[in-house]
Amino acid sequence: MPAPIEDIIAKAIKDADKSFFNEDYAKQAKAVTAALKKAGYEVAPLKPPPGLVEWAKDNIPFGRLRPTELITQMYSMMVENVRRFDK
Repeated sequence: MPAPIEDIIAKAIKDADKSFFNEDYAKQAKAVTAALKKAGYEVAPLKPPPGLVEWAKDNIPFGRLRPTELITQMYSMMVENVRRFDK
């Protein structure tokens, strides 16, 4: 089972900046997002950007897929590509 997301974030912040003063919050934020990505997470908006919806519509996996397989593939495909359209 993966580590709880709070533990991943806390460890990334702790490892990113060892200084006691003048913390580099941008460095900490980058470390957190990198740690989340490494752990298999992606930070994404609750609602998909319109461009992503159009892109996903044009890239629906063809073939005979069970509903569970189709939803799993679509979810993964959209989450993996959300940054391309979230601007």
